[in-house]
Amino acid sequence: MNGSGEKRTVGGVPSAQHGFQVSARKEMSISGVKEVESFDEESVSLHTSGGDMTVEGKGLRIGVLDTDRGVVTLSGRIDGVFYSTEDGEEKRGFWSRLFR
Repeated sequence: MNGSGEKRTVGGVPSAQHGFQVSARKEMSISGVKEVESFDEESVSLHTSGGDMTVEGKGLRIGVLDTDRGVVTLSGRIDGVFYSTEDGEEKRGFWSRLFR
């Protein structure tokens, strides 16, 4: 909450709640981020309030990294977003399952 008693939001989502918004596959805003585990130009791994999340792409760069507010923004070409299950197995998206 901010000083006026309102909850902070990122892209319309309360910042403690996990969510993400992608714009033209070039920019991404993620809320509910607890920790950035690792990142490079092709992958960003995050611990979020919604589970472990991996963003894959090309030329990925972190613009904003504010874990106090739970906000991360990325830019670059975003190719996929994946979540890991509790046993550590990565859940793949529809297209990756289709083209095995």
